[in-house]
Amino acid sequence: MIETQLVFKNEYRWDLRKVNSVLIPYLFDNDASLIITVESKSKLTKNYTSAGKLDQILIDYPKKLVANSQVINLTKNYQISFPQQGRFQLEFFPYQFLGKTLISISRILDYAD
Repeated sequence: MIETQLVFKNEYRWDLRKVNSVLIPYLFDNDASLIITVESKSKLTKNYTSAGKLDQILIDYPKKLVANSQVINLTKNYQISFPQQGRFQLEFFPYQFLGKTLISISRILDYAD
C-alpha cells in the first residue's frame, strides 16, 4: 500500500472570478511523485476529460523557470511524476468550464530516506 500525506486542499470558484492561473501555496522539495485530484463540483454540460495544465516551476533560479508541464485530467486520483529534482512550486491553469472545483495534492511518502 502506498503511504501518502495530504499537503494541499482548496476549493476554487472559477465561475465567479475568471483567472488565468493559480499558484499552489506549497513548497515541494525533491518530491518526484505526487497524487493530484481535480474534481469539478459543478454540473458540466459536456463530458469533459481535461481539467487544465499544471506547470512545475523551479524556484532556485532568478526568474520563473518552468521545468515540466502536464495536462491534468478530471479523475479521482492522478499520479504525476517529475523528473527534475530540487525545490519547486506548482501553477495550475484551469479550463474555464470547471466552475466550482476542488483541488487536492498528496505527496507519496518514501521511508527509505
